[in-house]
Amino acid sequence: MSENEQVPGPAFQAFAVKTTARAAQQKVDRAISDVLGEGWHATNYGDRRNQFEVISEKSALTPREAWDRTYQLRAHKGIASAEPLFKAWVTDRPEWGFDGDERPAAAFGLPSFACGSGEDLAQAKAHEWSIELANVPLAWQNHFAGAQPGEGVVIGHPDTGYRRHPEIAANLLTGVGRDLVDNDDDPQDELKKTFPWQNGGHGTGTASVIVSPRGAADANPQNAVSGTAPHAKLVPFRVSDSVVVVDTLNLARAIELATDRGVDVISISMGGVGSDRLHDAVVYATSRGVIVLAAAGNCVRFVVFPAAYDEVVAVAACDAERGIWKGSSRGRAVDITAPGDRVWHATANANDALNNVSQGSGTSYAVATVAGIAALWLAKHGRNTIISACGGKERIAPTFSQLVRDTATPVPGWPSGQFGGGLVNADALLSAQLPNGRTVPTLAPTATQHVPLGRGGLTTFGQLFESTVRSAQPLLAAAPGPAKGLDDGLADLLRTSADKVPADLGQVGQELAFYLATDPELYRRFEDAVSPAQDDDAVDDVRKQLLEKGVSDALQVKLSR
Repeated sequence: MSENEQVPGPAFQAFAVKTTARAAQQKVDRAISDVLGEGWHATNYGDRRNQFEVISEKSALTPREAWDRTYQLRAHKGIASAEPLFKAWVTDRPEWGFDGDERPAAAFGLPSFACGSGEDLAQAKAHEWSIELANVPLAWQNHFAGAQPGEGVVIGHPDTGYRRHPEIAANLLTGVGRDLVDNDDDPQDELKKTFPWQNGGHGTGTASVIVSPRGAADANPQNAVSGTAPHAKLVPFRVSDSVVVVDTLNLARAIELATDRGVDVISISMGGVGSDRLHDAVVYATSRGVIVLAAAGNCVRFVVFPAAYDEVVAVAACDAERGIWKGSSRGRAVDITAPGDRVWHATANANDALNNVSQGSGTSYAVATVAGIAALWLAKHGRNTIISACGGKERIAPTFSQLVRDTATPVPGWPSGQFGGGLVNADALLSAQLPNGRTVPTLAPTATQHVPLGRGGLTTFGQLFESTVRSAQPLLAAAPGPAKGLDDGLADLLRTSADKVPADLGQVGQELAFYLATDPELYRRFEDAVSPAQDDDAVDDVRKQLLEKGVSDALQVKLSR
C-alpha cells in the first residue's frame, strides 16, 4: 500500500430490524416514519415475517449517525432489535502490524509476522501437494471406485464472481448464480485491481481449488490445478469486487439465495464483523441442510465472521510441512485446519482462454479445500442417507462438523484448542461411520440456543481478544498484586464497575466491538490495557481516540461520565 492509499473506513449499507410478533409490517413502517423519515423502505428477509432490511437509496449515513439511529430504532415501541450493517475492511490490513512489533507478541500467543506467504518450501512446488497433504487422492481411490468424486453435489460460492478459466469452466453453473453487486444474472468477475480491490479474480482462484478437474486443462503439466471435488458443480455469486472489504449485506443475501437455489455446500473465502443479519442467513442455510464453511481469517488477531459462528465450519491454514501458516487466524472457533500456504490455483485473466495458474496463500484456499471435501462426503453417502442417519436435514451441517473434527490428523506442536481437530483428513472422514439414527453426535447449538456472539456482550469481547486473554492467564496469575483482565479493562473504558459491565455492553457493546474490530490501532491499544504489562495510559488513549473518531451519543455518554 503506497503512502497515498488510505484504507477505506466502514461504509453504512442498511439497518437490520426485527419487530415483535404481530403486525410486523405496520410496526417497522411506523418506526421508519418516526426515526428515519422519508426515503426509507423495509423489505422482509429470511423465513420470518418480523425480519426486515431497512434501506435508503439516497441516505449515506456516517457510522456515528447509523449507530445513533440504531439506538432510536431499538427504543421504538414494537421493535425487538435493530443493528446497522456496513461494508468494512477487517482482514489482510497492514496496520495490524505484526512484523517488527516491539511488544511481546509471543506472550499473547500472537505470531510476529507480516501478512503474506511463508518460506518457499520445496514440498509446495508439486502442483497437488495440498490435496495430497489432506489425503484427497487416497479418498478418491478408496471411496469412488467406478464413480466420479463429487458428482451430484452443488457448491455455492459467494466471492468476486467467476471467469471462464479452462480449469473451472466445465464445472460452473453460471446460470444459477447471481451478481448482487450489479443486481443482474451474470456474476462475472470484473477483475478490478485498483486499491482497495487488488484481489479481482479471487473467486476464480478459490473455485479452482474446489472443482478443478484433476491435472492440466491443456497439454502443459505446469498449468495443472486439481480441485478436491473435481466432478462437483459450482454456482458463483458475485458479492463484492474484493474479499477484504466485506459486503455484509450482499454476503447474507447470497447465502440465502444459494440455499433457495438448491446448493448443498456454501464455501465462503471472506470474513469481517459479525451481525445478526449474517447469522440469520447462516441459520437459514444450515436449518435447510446446507453445510456452510468459512475462512478463519488472514493477518488479523481473531477469527472473523461468519467463521466464528457455531453453525459454520471455520477453517484455519497450514503449510506444506504441516506447520501453522503464520497468517492464519486461530482460536476456539476454528473447527479444522487445511493447506493454505502457497496453494496452486487458477489465475483469472480478461482473456478467458489463457490457462494461467499460480500459487497463493490464505485461509481462503484452506476453506476451499475443505468445502470440496464436504462435497466428497455428501457424494459418497448421499444426502438422503445422511438425513436418515443423523435424524433430519438440519443435522447435516453439525454432523459433518463433528466428523471432520473427529477424523482430523493431530499434528504435534500445534497449540491445543486453536486449530480445531487438526489437519483435515479426507480419507479418514469418508471412512468414518455415519450416526445410526439413534446415536446423535455432539451438535452445535441450535438457533435458539446460540450465544449472541456478534451482539457485543462479554462473549463478543472474549472472542475478539481470545488470544490475549488465553495467553495472559499464567502471566496474570504470577503477577504481583492485583492485575487487570478483560472485564476490568472494559469497566475502566466505560467508567463503570466490573459488575455493571454486562448491562453497559448490552446497550453499547455491539458498537464498541465494531470500532475495535475495524480499527487495528484501537484494537491494539485496548489489548495493551488488558495485557499483563498493564499500560496505564492505554485505556485513556482508546477512550480519546473513540471520542475523536465520533461515536454515537449513547456510547459517548458512557465514555465521558
